[in-house]
Amino acid sequence: MSYQDLGEVLKKFNHITDKNLLSGFEYYEDAAVYRISEDNAVIFTVDFITPIVNNPYTFGKIAAANALSDVFAMGGKPLLALNIVCFPADRLCDLDEVIKGGLEKVQEAGAFLVGGHSIKDNEPKYGLAVLGLVHPEKVIKNHTPQEGDYLILTKPLGTGIISTALKAELLNEEEAQDAIRWMSSLNDISDCFSRLSIHSMTDITGFGFLGHLSEMMSNSDLVAEIRVKEVPVLEKASFFAEQDIIPGGSISNKNIFSCGVEKNNTVDPIKEIIMYDAQTSGGLLIALAEEEAKKALGMLHKQGFAASKIVGRIRRRNSDENKKIHLF
Repeated sequence: MSYQDLGEVLKKFNHITDKNLLSGFEYYEDAAVYRISEDNAVIFTVDFITPIVNNPYTFGKIAAANALSDVFAMGGKPLLALNIVCFPADRLCDLDEVIKGGLEKVQEAGAFLVGGHSIKDNEPKYGLAVLGLVHPEKVIKNHTPQEGDYLILTKPLGTGIISTALKAELLNEEEAQDAIRWMSSLNDISDCFSRLSIHSMTDITGFGFLGHLSEMMSNSDLVAEIRVKEVPVLEKASFFAEQDIIPGGSISNKNIFSCGVEKNNTVDPIKEIIMYDAQTSGGLLIALAEEEAKKALGMLHKQGFAASKIVGRIRRRNSDENKKIHLF
């Protein structure tokens, strides 16, 4: 079940009217946000994944970075984290390394790992429940871009395709180090954006770039124009996509979200499927004013997000346009 499916179920039973709930599941936000005082709100999220690499320590780092990302995407800072562990009894020797990798990322984020819950399961799974803090007036939502905004993507796409190739033993982890490095990197951009106004932001995960962009455009009379050639992609992702090494989730994303996408006939079909690729611990998609976009890009590059690019812009939708995303 996807979180969109879960959201539809919850809407049948859970009609929350509390004025202090600043973010729930109505727009499939990255995390829940609840105001506890004039100056503080808590961010609450949970995420866990199955192994996408063989090394348990690396798996722990990626899973933790993936879970922590939702707090960063809401504009907050992580405070506390709880382990979520499902592990087979005959592989408990690997669990120490998984937790070690997760702990490293939690500490890097400035948070505390304070416990968790575990069960025996034939298929390993690991992740975190994370509690963060944010000022109530500085919550960044995923569906509030403004006309004239530029769009920045902070990490290259293609991790789903690379992970599929790893599972198929078409490359080894040493050859996939670029993808692993990006998946292990925290989406903490709070320092470089403390002086800028971000209108909307989300992290790119299971629904891929175009799926999460669709969510960003869901509540407005605006259109996103994407310059396909500017979208950063992992080098090996294009090679494997050409060999049809594409995860089922990425194909599902295209089936679900392509109805809202209009594309120029010059768009490369390989690049197009990569923009639907289901990501793990993907980058942030950021909408902010044109005059601040170049400043933001410089800050991101200095902070280590060297692949960050301006990939498009937001404009008013014309009366004869039915689709909210245009690929050029």
